[in-house]
Amino acid sequence: MNKVLLTSLLLATGLLASCDRTPAPTTPAATTGTVNGVRVVNTTTYQVGFTPLSGTSIVTNGKLDSAAVKSISAGTATARVCGQVQVQDTITAAISLDSTGSMDDNDPKALRRDAAKRFITRMSSQDRAAVLSFDGGTSPNANLSVSYLWQDFTSDKALLNTGVDNATFAGGGTPLYGAIVDGSTIVKASGGANGSLLILTDGEDTNYVSSFRQAVDTARANGTKVYAIGLDAQNNLDFSELEDIAAATGGLFQKANDAAALDGFFDRMYNAFRAQGCVELVFTQKPAAGTDVTGVLNVVVSAPDRKATTVEVPFAFTVR
Repeated sequence: MNKVLLTSLLLATGLLASCDRTPAPTTPAATTGTVNGVRVVNTTTYQVGFTPLSGTSIVTNGKLDSAAVKSISAGTATARVCGQVQVQDTITAAISLDSTGSMDDNDPKALRRDAAKRFITRMSSQDRAAVLSFDGGTSPNANLSVSYLWQDFTSDKALLNTGVDNATFAGGGTPLYGAIVDGSTIVKASGGANGSLLILTDGEDTNYVSSFRQAVDTARANGTKVYAIGLDAQNNLDFSELEDIAAATGGLFQKANDAAALDGFFDRMYNAFRAQGCVELVFTQKPAAGTDVTGVLNVVVSAPDRKATTVEVPFAFTVR
């Protein structure tokens, strides 16, 4: 083969190869994300639920490639991915709202009402929810121990919003563990897929209708994940047992110091129900128990036909 022909063949081959190259993707796999709550593994290990977002849309095909602690307010810690994004096409959720007397002080404008409705607004037509309230003064339904069921499971958002309106009042004491038993019981009875309980409280259990152990055992036996929001407006509550219930059932816990934050908390809980992965933080130098730790995680997210992207997301929890 002469040199001219060989050179032509090589040039043609290179040209074809260059034509076959697919341009590298430029659209990021995610633009932001949310940390949806904490799961306490032990005194040095904490897991957070992480949902990748593209704008305001949940990234359901995202993969968490790695995680690192960018900054932390106290102590030092490492981070790693402890679970990939799990997508739930259908949500079955009991929403249980604290209607105890202290809500008049801790949420005087009933901001929990709008927060719960935000969760309902985001529900798809396949999702179903129920609405309950719990306090020590309201007579429960016949099949429940401490809770009143204002709206049974439905996809009708108007009915659910009316249920939230009815459930937003201030009554008696705090039968928290009984409310968890009740919520788990109706979730199980509904027969719905991916059953979870979303419960809001502004206090520790004071009614003792059910025990901590009963709450854990019932939820685990029923396969109900407990996602809990603790409103600690006076900064004087111990939510450690509620954290433990959430962790034992595969759910998450969030602490709000102001009722104004509830809207964002319910919004992030919806993200947790729909699609989230897991990032684990392990303290190498642990701050004192009771320290409120804040910081920022760097999470690398990839997705098919998208550019792998580092997402910065804030986190917060109280050290045990």
